Amino acid sequence: RECLSKLRDDGSTWSQLGEPAQGECKAKLLQILEAEQAPKVRSKVADIVQSLGNQLIDIDPTLRPQNADTWPELMPTLMRIVMDGSQLEGLRADALWTVKELITSIWPIFVANANNTAMVLKASFASPADAIKGNAGQLFCELIDQLDKKEERAVFVPLIEDLCGVLQKLSSADDNKDINNLLQALQGTPQSADFFKDAIGTTLVPILSTIAKSHKEDDTQRLALEALVSIAEGKPKAMAKVPGFVQSTLEVAVQFLLMLSDDIEGWSAQDDDEDDAAELEENFTNGKEVIDRLSRCMAQNDRFPVVMSTLKPVIAGLFQVGDWKHTVAGLAVMSQIVEFIDDEAMILEMLSAVRAQLKATNPRCRHAAWSAVAQFGEDHGEIVTSEAIASELLPEFLSGLDDTCQRAQVRCMEAFQVYGSEVEREIMEPFVQPMMEKLGRLLQSSPLQVQKKTITFIAVLAGQMEDGFAPYYGPLMPVLKQLVQGLLHKTEERTLLGKTLECISLLAASVGTEGFRGDAEGIMKVMIEATQVPNLPSNDPVKEYMLEASQRICATMKNDFLPFVPHILPGILDKFTLAPKECSTEAVAALGEDDEVNLTLTQENGKIKVMIMSTSEVEDLQNAVACVHTFVEELGKAYAPFVAQTAQALLLVFDFSMAEEIRDMAFDTWGQLCHSAREGGSADVVGQLVHEFLKRILPKFETVSDAANLDQEALKTAADGITACLRKAGAGVLSPDQVRHICKVAFETVGASFKIRDADEQCKKATQHGDDEDEGDSGEEEGANLRIACCEIVGALMQHHPDAVMAECHGMCMELVSRFIVPTARWQDRGLALFVVCDMLEHLGARVTPHWPQFMPQLVQDCTAPSPSIRQPACYGVSLAAKEPAFASMAQGVAATLMQLVQQTRSGSKKKSEKPAQACADNALSALVNIAMNHQQAVSGMDAQIWGVWLQGLPCQVDEEEGVKNHKILLRLVEAEKREIVGDGGANLPMVLSVFVDVYKTDMADKETSQGIGQLVVKLGQQRLEQLAPKLKEKQQKKLLRIHREASQ
Repeated sequence: RECLSKLRDDGSTWSQLGEPAQGECKAKLLQILEAEQAPKVRSKVADIVQSLGNQLIDIDPTLRPQNADTWPELMPTLMRIVMDGSQLEGLRADALWTVKELITSIWPIFVANANNTAMVLKASFASPADAIKGNAGQLFCELIDQLDKKEERAVFVPLIEDLCGVLQKLSSADDNKDINNLLQALQGTPQSADFFKDAIGTTLVPILSTIAKSHKEDDTQRLALEALVSIAEGKPKAMAKVPGFVQSTLEVAVQFLLMLSDDIEGWSAQDDDEDDAAELEENFTNGKEVIDRLSRCMAQNDRFPVVMSTLKPVIAGLFQVGDWKHTVAGLAVMSQIVEFIDDEAMILEMLSAVRAQLKATNPRCRHAAWSAVAQFGEDHGEIVTSEAIASELLPEFLSGLDDTCQRAQVRCMEAFQVYGSEVEREIMEPFVQPMMEKLGRLLQSSPLQVQKKTITFIAVLAGQMEDGFAPYYGPLMPVLKQLVQGLLHKTEERTLLGKTLECISLLAASVGTEGFRGDAEGIMKVMIEATQVPNLPSNDPVKEYMLEASQRICATMKNDFLPFVPHILPGILDKFTLAPKECSTEAVAALGEDDEVNLTLTQENGKIKVMIMSTSEVEDLQNAVACVHTFVEELGKAYAPFVAQTAQALLLVFDFSMAEEIRDMAFDTWGQLCHSAREGGSADVVGQLVHEFLKRILPKFETVSDAANLDQEALKTAADGITACLRKAGAGVLSPDQVRHICKVAFETVGASFKIRDADEQCKKATQHGDDEDEGDSGEEEGANLRIACCEIVGALMQHHPDAVMAECHGMCMELVSRFIVPTARWQDRGLALFVVCDMLEHLGARVTPHWPQFMPQLVQDCTAPSPSIRQPACYGVSLAAKEPAFASMAQGVAATLMQLVQQTRSGSKKKSEKPAQACADNALSALVNIAMNHQQAVSGMDAQIWGVWLQGLPCQVDEEEGVKNHKILLRLVEAEKREIVGDGGANLPMVLSVFVDVYKTDMADKETSQGIGQLVVKLGQQRLEQLAPKLKEKQQKKLLRIHREASQ
């Protein structure tokens, strides 16, 4: 069996047999299978047969042969055994199992003999033997999963009723093995969901629901519910229309939520992190997951209201019952669905129900309520951490720290890790001291589990308060250093050690370089020592914490961190050698007993290889690359001495195939190396880095003519890498010929991606019927992302090589723009054209003004497009064009359109779903201010109105890049005392000050703007500030005091 599993390997035993011996071996296997009486031996023979058959049989999926030429005796023999009622039932069941395992290789034969196939299945369904019925049911489901075309599935539709009968009979059997296997086979794909959809509501759902609710075995119940939700995920739009489907699935899931242990004391004694805790109430966990998955797939297809309309009365009913189990279930349901709710009033109503349970008498209710608070904070941080809500919830956290049930107390701390990270500093400030008093006691006199969460709680406070946390540095740092020394060699407490190092790095950020300088060397020495403790497990958590802490300390100390780099960089770069290994007995044996494993398939010299790598190694590599990225980004030109060493190590990661996000980070780090070398004055090194990168990456694009084998996700990562490299490298690194070649390759890749899309759509049309709905296509999403990434390469070329692009590539750019900017193009393609237009306007400037008639009319028209995906780039493009004198003739009309857009959007809903619209308005503000500043004469009759709309539309809400631009301009205009901005007699200063306070030291203002805001506040003087402050919100008044204090130091 082991020899035959490696049939295709070079020099395999099978290849050495020769054709006559191979034929004899195949015949002998079938003889042994039929003759063997011992069930265990026979099942192993059946496994050999299916393994050999799957490796030998390779049928073109477009053909429908009557038999397998490479083993013509196989299928007739197996089907004869299945249909021979005189044979042992176990033998017939094993033959059916073998056919089922072969189905991915032989399904075209079954389609060619569809009527015979249906007859065999129907006869097997009628067998009195559970194993035969069950294996036939699995075969049926596996076969349907292979069939894309509805007409090929049609002959099997009458068998659905028979399958449902099998389900019912197997569900009442004493042994649940056969029903479990059949339920697993029923777990839906788009093909099977489409096949069953007409029978789901009337037949399949009632049976699966009954099994899920009332089968005597929990694992069978879970598999039945999994079958229901997987069908929904396969065809969510279709399932949303099936009467009772969503309702029945949710009814079962909610019933699972009520399957809770009555042993409160035993539950309280466990930790949430323990595996046993989840296993004891696996149905409860499963019920939550199903509600989340069903909600997610429906929301992704605009069908969540179907879920919500079902669950609203269910939630109300659960809370009305009043006992703790129903309350916990109600809290769990709200936690799972809140992510998909967009109505602020409903979110706050649900949060009110959660708050009411934070002090419930039953610890399980308090625990579930804190879990809900964490989920609400993660999904709707802006809403639930507003000043009004946070002022009510933060005292609850203070109370939660004293919870007498440790498990509820710990969950309170975990909730703060999420919720507290969203609370603004000024809102948090009054609660820090009372929290720290309690946390200090917990840190020194609590069980290990509580100590871990205490450290994390303190770290969140330090991160949010920044330099406002500095007063706690003196008393807290000695305690943390003592804790580190005590934990350094305790391998069983590595997580607490890691969390302590994390907290120290956040404390360092609170006091800055000068405050941390005295402790820096000792802490760095301890962190290095912590990772060198012998006999550590491969998944040692300290490694990740140490790297993250190093990044924070580097960001705090900047160039003062440089002396530590030579000591820690070699160990980090060593991690870059981690790579997947080909799956083999030796590779598997080298894995740790508890290691989770990642798998991927690669193709080398026409052979498919299975590659494996432990999850801990993948994480080590990812963390190492992220750490180096931070070092290069933060140290800038100071990192130049380490560029060559880092680049050499980084090359090993370029071909990492296990996770695209790791390669993406590696490519971006290479771009940062280019920037560091350029800033360090090493132009020759920059050139070497760019050409080495292009030499390794560009060939991946030069073979895109074979569109069928295009790995669009991997190419997108590579395209992003080229863009990062070219943008960071700057000007003068490419010749005109190189610019033309790169541009040509980028647009050829775009063309190849379009060919894939066209081919996929043709294939889809061939397999769909008129009543089918489009359920989304992740493959096209990958294609769209690749096309955008390729156009961004061209944008990077425009940025630093504008003249070469105009001379060598402008025709290619205009060809794409002219083709897709038309209103009849699909919105994704029109968006692509707009992205290219924006790059031309930004980087080519007046060079493309003569070509405006080909795209500018549509660009302006698209500023009011219904889709934000079109409206945002159009507004951005107008903001760029408005800087050019040629825009004067259209300035007035465009300004009127943009003012209306801003006013309508800003007065609209603040829902999360409206963020794309607010981002459009942010870009429209950039366009308005550029029109007002560059075309005063053209808009002379409406300039006051433009300035008024612009000021009232600030601050920017979503688009951080546009926020930085607009708020910088606002500061400059206020400093210049522009009347339209400050108003007569400073009438507008309260509005202006409100904007500045909101954006100060946020991502909406760069460092220079925040410093300027501070200087402006000081310049206004105490008396003027006292006049203006009462017109601000209470939270803004507190922040204004901080701005004044920081600027006065």
